[in-house]
Amino acid sequence: MEKKVVITLARQHYTGGLKVGKYLAEALGINCYDSEMLRLVSDDQAMHDNYVAHDARIKGTSLFDVASATYAEHTEGEFSIEDEMGLMKNIFDYQSDIIRKLAEKESCVIVGRCANYVLADREDTVSVFVHAPMEFRKKRASSVHDMSDRELEAHIRNTDERRADYYHRYTGGDWMDVTQYELSVDAGKYGIRGSAEFIRKYLEVRFGE
Repeated sequence: MEKKVVITLARQHYTGGLKVGKYLAEALGINCYDSEMLRLVSDDQAMHDNYVAHDARIKGTSLFDVASATYAEHTEGEFSIEDEMGLMKNIFDYQSDIIRKLAEKESCVIVGRCANYVLADREDTVSVFVHAPMEFRKKRASSVHDMSDRELEAHIRNTDERRADYYHRYTGGDWMDVTQYELSVDAGKYGIRGSAEFIRKYLEVRFGE
C-alpha cells in the first residue's frame, strides 16, 4: 500500500495469528514485529550486552534502533526498580514507547503487547483480533504437543487467560471484547493465508486503494 498503515494483531492461542501477521506483512511488503521480538529488546541484560543486534529477525529493521534510543530515554542505562510489579510496569511503558515510535516511523504489523490499546488514537492504525473455534485450535496444537484432548484444551484456555490477565492489568479492558478492535477474523473459517488476505482486502476498502 502507498499510504502508511499500522496493523495491530491480537490473537487467541493456536489460531495461527502470528502466521497471519507474517503473511500479511509479506503481502504488504512491510515488517512484522511480534511479542518475542519486543521481549528481546526489553531484556535488561540483552540491551547491556548488545545481544539483540545479532538476532536475525531484528537486525536490519527499525526495531533495534528505536529500542536502543527508547531504552536510553527511559532508564539512562539500566532498570533500577526493586519492586517486581514496578519492574513489569516499567517494561510495559518501555515497550509501549517502542510501539508508538515504530508506528510513527513506518508501516508495519505489530503482534501482541496490547498494541491496539497503545495505538488506539492513531488514524492510520487498524486493530485486528484473530479467533477460531476450539476444535480448530486443538488440531493445530496437537501437531506440536503430545497431549490428550482434555490437556490440549486446558493448555489453550490457560494461555488465553494469561493473555487476558495481561491485557486487563495494563489497559483495564477486556482482551476479548470485540469493541476493542476494528476487525475480528475467524481463522477457522478463512484459514491462515485466507485470514491474511481477508485483512489485506479490508485495508484496501478502509484506505480507499
